[in-house]
Amino acid sequence: MACPSFHNVALAKTYFAAVNERRIGDIAATFAEDGVLTFPTLDPIQGRKAIRDFYAGALKFYPKCHDEVTRWFVSEAGDVAADIHFEGQTATGREVIFDAGDLFMIKNGLIQSLRILYDSASVLKMVGELPK
Repeated sequence: MACPSFHNVALAKTYFAAVNERRIGDIAATFAEDGVLTFPTLDPIQGRKAIRDFYAGALKFYPKCHDEVTRWFVSEAGDVAADIHFEGQTATGREVIFDAGDLFMIKNGLIQSLRILYDSASVLKMVGELPK
Protein backbone atom coordinates (compact mmCIF):
# COMPACT_ATOMS: atom_id res chain seq x y z
CA MET A 1 0.00 0.00 0.00
CA ALA A 2 1.34 3.45 -0.96
CA CYS A 3 1.91 5.96 1.83
CA PRO A 4 -0.52 8.89 2.22
CA SER A 5 2.23 11.33 1.17
CA PHE A 6 2.41 9.67 -2.25
CA HIS A 7 -1.35 10.07 -2.72
CA ASN A 8 -1.24 13.68 -1.51
CA VAL A 9 1.49 14.62 -3.99
CA ALA A 10 -0.52 12.85 -6.71
CA LEU A 11 -3.57 14.97 -5.80
CA ALA A 12 -1.47 18.16 -5.97
CA LYS A 13 -0.17 17.06 -9.39
CA THR A 14 -3.78 16.50 -10.49
CA TYR A 15 -4.62 20.03 -9.33
CA PHE A 16 -1.72 21.57 -11.31
CA ALA A 17 -2.58 19.57 -14.44
CA ALA A 18 -6.17 20.83 -14.24
CA VAL A 19 -4.98 24.43 -13.76
CA ASN A 20 -2.52 24.25 -16.66
CA GLU A 21 -5.11 22.60 -18.90
CA ARG A 22 -7.75 25.14 -17.81
CA ARG A 23 -10.23 22.47 -16.64
CA ILE A 24 -12.24 24.53 -14.16
CA GLY A 25 -14.52 21.70 -13.01
CA ASP A 26 -11.55 19.40 -12.41
CA ILE A 27 -9.77 22.10 -10.39
CA ALA A 28 -12.81 22.47 -8.16
CA ALA A 29 -13.16 18.68 -7.82
CA THR A 30 -9.75 18.47 -6.12
CA PHE A 31 -11.11 20.55 -3.21
CA ALA A 32 -13.26 19.42 -0.30
CA GLU A 33 -16.82 20.74 -0.41
CA ASP A 34 -15.92 23.20 2.37
CA GLY A 35 -12.30 23.69 1.24
CA VAL A 36 -10.53 27.02 1.65
CA LEU A 37 -8.28 28.83 -0.84
CA THR A 38 -6.06 31.62 0.47
CA PHE A 39 -4.78 33.85 -2.31
CA PRO A 40 -2.66 37.02 -1.93
CA THR A 41 -4.61 40.28 -1.63
CA LEU A 42 -7.98 38.47 -1.24
CA ASP A 43 -10.02 37.30 1.71
CA PRO A 44 -10.04 33.50 2.05
CA ILE A 45 -12.32 31.84 -0.49
CA GLN A 46 -14.39 29.08 1.08
CA GLY A 47 -16.37 26.32 -0.57
CA ARG A 48 -15.92 24.36 -3.77
CA LYS A 49 -18.33 26.56 -5.78
CA ALA A 50 -16.64 29.81 -4.70
CA ILE A 51 -13.22 28.31 -5.49
CA ARG A 52 -14.50 27.20 -8.91
CA ASP A 53 -15.80 30.73 -9.60
CA PHE A 54 -12.45 32.22 -8.52
CA TYR A 55 -10.50 30.03 -10.95
CA ALA A 56 -12.95 30.76 -13.78
CA GLY A 57 -12.19 34.48 -13.33
CA ALA A 58 -8.45 34.03 -12.77
CA LEU A 59 -8.02 31.96 -15.92
CA LYS A 60 -10.03 34.49 -17.90
CA PHE A 61 -7.69 37.21 -16.57
CA TYR A 62 -4.68 35.05 -17.61
CA PRO A 63 -5.61 33.62 -21.02
CA LYS A 64 -2.02 32.34 -21.25
CA CYS A 65 -0.44 30.87 -18.14
CA HIS A 66 1.52 27.92 -16.86
CA ASP A 67 2.55 26.76 -13.38
CA GLU A 68 5.76 24.71 -13.45
CA VAL A 69 6.45 22.89 -10.20
CA THR A 70 10.20 22.92 -9.62
CA ARG A 71 10.30 21.15 -6.23
CA TRP A 72 7.98 19.19 -3.95
CA PHE A 73 8.09 19.10 -0.16
CA VAL A 74 6.09 16.79 2.12
CA SER A 75 5.63 17.24 5.85
CA GLU A 76 5.64 14.42 8.39
CA ALA A 77 1.85 14.88 8.57
CA GLY A 78 1.57 14.36 4.81
CA ASP A 79 0.86 17.96 3.86
CA VAL A 80 2.42 19.05 0.55
CA ALA A 81 4.23 22.19 -0.57
CA ALA A 82 5.17 23.02 -4.15
CA ASP A 83 7.80 25.50 -5.31
CA ILE A 84 6.41 27.00 -8.52
CA HIS A 85 7.60 29.07 -11.46
CA PHE A 86 4.66 30.91 -13.07
CA GLU A 87 4.68 32.47 -16.53
CA GLY A 88 1.64 34.07 -18.05
CA GLN A 89 0.12 36.87 -20.03
CA THR A 90 -2.86 38.92 -18.91
CA ALA A 91 -5.91 39.60 -21.05
CA THR A 92 -4.42 43.08 -21.58
CA GLY A 93 -1.19 41.57 -22.97
CA ARG A 94 1.12 42.10 -20.00
CA GLU A 95 3.80 39.46 -19.37
CA VAL A 96 3.79 38.16 -15.80
CA ILE A 97 6.60 35.95 -14.48
CA PHE A 98 7.21 35.08 -10.83
CA ASP A 99 8.00 32.31 -8.38
CA ALA A 100 5.48 31.15 -5.80
CA GLY A 101 4.83 28.55 -3.17
CA ASP A 102 1.64 26.55 -2.70
CA LEU A 103 0.86 24.88 0.62
CA PHE A 104 -1.68 22.05 0.44
CA MET A 105 -3.43 20.63 3.50
CA ILE A 106 -5.01 17.39 2.30
CA LYS A 107 -7.41 15.07 4.11
CA ASN A 108 -9.52 12.18 2.85
CA GLY A 109 -8.11 12.57 -0.66
CA LEU A 110 -9.21 16.20 -1.12
CA ILE A 111 -7.63 19.61 -0.63
CA GLN A 112 -8.95 21.02 2.64
CA SER A 113 -6.85 24.17 2.37
CA LEU A 114 -4.56 25.65 -0.26
CA ARG A 115 -2.46 28.68 0.58
CA ILE A 116 -0.82 30.38 -2.42
CA LEU A 117 2.13 32.60 -1.55
CA TYR A 118 4.04 35.07 -3.73
CA ASP A 119 5.30 38.65 -3.74
CA SER A 120 1.97 40.32 -4.49
CA ALA A 121 3.47 43.83 -4.74
CA SER A 122 5.81 42.74 -7.55
CA VAL A 123 3.03 40.88 -9.34
CA LEU A 124 0.68 43.87 -9.10
CA LYS A 125 3.39 46.03 -10.74
CA MET A 126 3.68 43.54 -13.61
CA VAL A 127 -0.09 43.23 -13.99
CA GLY A 128 -0.77 46.95 -13.95
CA GLU A 129 -4.37 47.99 -13.62
CA LEU A 130 -6.77 45.16 -12.87
CA PRO A 131 -9.78 44.88 -15.19
CA LYS A 132 -12.97 46.51 -13.97
